[in-house]
Amino acid sequence: MKKLILTLLIILAGALFGQNLFILDFESDGIGSFPAGWTSREKPEMAKVYKINAEEGNKFLRGDAKGLSITIAFRQKWELAAYPLLRWRWRALTLPTGSNERKKSGNDDVLGMHVIFGGWPIPKVIKYIWSETLPVGTELESPFSSKTKMVVLRSGKSQLGEWIYEERDVLADYKRLFGDDSQPVARGIAILTDSDNTKSEAVGDYDDITISAKKN
Repeated sequence: MKKLILTLLIILAGALFGQNLFILDFESDGIGSFPAGWTSREKPEMAKVYKINAEEGNKFLRGDAKGLSITIAFRQKWELAAYPLLRWRWRALTLPTGSNERKKSGNDDVLGMHVIFGGWPIPKVIKYIWSETLPVGTELESPFSSKTKMVVLRSGKSQLGEWIYEERDVLADYKRLFGDDSQPVARGIAILTDSDNTKSEAVGDYDDITISAKKN
């Protein structure tokens, strides 16, 4: 019942704020399986970190990284000018210990939601994160690549165990973070729960990832 209500709320949001291009809600995936349609460069290890869980009739994706950094991606091209809004919900359970995203040695996050632009080998990326230590609202470059811009949406332990809804105007974020007024094409969504740099553990959940248009 709870999942039905959440789905109806997402549909209602699409009706009020603009058409949904797609929704990733993991409901068609088997419990304990790796989610269909997602992939990773680290294919042998991706299922070690990411599995479908269920709770009160709702299926969601759990990331449980023990000293690992495995990014998984859902490849879907769309025009940001037409569909600029990204909505999702996430829940932090275990924060990596001693993280600090400003440094390579501490660049771990319990939750990371990415939008990918451009091509390989080094695409542009906006990464929305739940940080252990950096204040909410912090915007910074990844210490690993100037083409990855990070935005801290949540921080610390005060909301551990709570499902939190997020919404971002990705087009506005892209223009501000990259200083680029072009109309970019997004190439996909990526998720990263990682703890390799701090050699600790990070556990967090993701659900109801939605790409939407703005209401005219």
